[in-house]
Amino acid sequence: MYLGDPDGFHWLPGVLNALAHLRALRVRVSVATNQSGIGRGLISELELDAVHQKMASDATMAHASIDAIFYCPHAPDAQCACRKPAPGLITAAISQSGISAAHTLVIGDAARDLEAARSAGTRAALVRTGKGRMHESYAAAHGIVVYDDLSAFVSELASKADMPQDDMPSLQAVFAEHARVVADASAQLLPTLSQCIGAARQCLRVGHKILACGNGGSAADAQHFVAELVGRYSRARAPLRGIVLGSDSATLTAVSNDFGFDQVFARQVDALAQRGDVLIALSTSGNSLNVINAAITARERGCTVIALTGHSGGQLLQHADLALRVPSDTVARIQEVHELCLHALAQAIDSVAFESSTP
Repeated sequence: MYLGDPDGFHWLPGVLNALAHLRALRVRVSVATNQSGIGRGLISELELDAVHQKMASDATMAHASIDAIFYCPHAPDAQCACRKPAPGLITAAISQSGISAAHTLVIGDAARDLEAARSAGTRAALVRTGKGRMHESYAAAHGIVVYDDLSAFVSELASKADMPQDDMPSLQAVFAEHARVVADASAQLLPTLSQCIGAARQCLRVGHKILACGNGGSAADAQHFVAELVGRYSRARAPLRGIVLGSDSATLTAVSNDFGFDQVFARQVDALAQRGDVLIALSTSGNSLNVINAAITARERGCTVIALTGHSGGQLLQHADLALRVPSDTVARIQEVHELCLHALAQAIDSVAFESSTP
């Protein structure tokens, strides 16, 4: 039967819903169909186009889409390169989509669909709907997967798209990079970290304070560290003097508005720092101007400046007494090692002095 009347076209149950799911999964859908009725003179290309428009309209109404339709108008004896099982329709679809054959799947209900897929170098699947059940032996002989219908295929595709192992390579790469940077940091930073511990202990032991500043994630690290001073890291002890610069929104916005954001930390240092204090200045790039200005002001007031930066160190290095330069240019990895260093610093402070019976 050759269909030339749009009113005679009907979808198999569940197909439109399956196409809608494919659209949601961002899968491109093309149709490849033999239409030898044109070559036989039984229907016209204009009539076939009307049927195709009906298909596209129905798909749009169902929140689905048919991205392209390819058809062979030739009679079986024309010996053309497009009539399935020849691969012409499939290769045309691949060419227009820009998607490689390796990432293309042909789903059909006949052996000729599957043969066309194999000839075009794509994967293939058979559905049992339509004529599919009569061609299961061909699929079995060629190791081609078989689904009850299009909905069954889409359900499996959607479940695979949600499987966490799809993310495993990128997750493994993140952890591997983290481990490498931590190992490199351990080999390079420990002597300087030990000096930082000595400076912090001496500062606190004689009643001075530690100030900390940074932007974004570095601001969060500064807050985290000061919370461990004022509270505790892992053991009971008296509270220690620590101030986070920039955590007061009124001061932050007032200074930023009146003096510029590049002065937001420096002005607080000028107001709060005393000789003998320590400033912990965090900047993954080492080029945050407000952090650099804070370091300059701190040294002018007789404070020790400990800089936590990335591999290059940036301009902050020129204004630091001690610098922990994480051997990485990746912001996330730098911040992870900064937090590790600050935890090591907090642990060292807890472990030597300042104990109390405070629970």
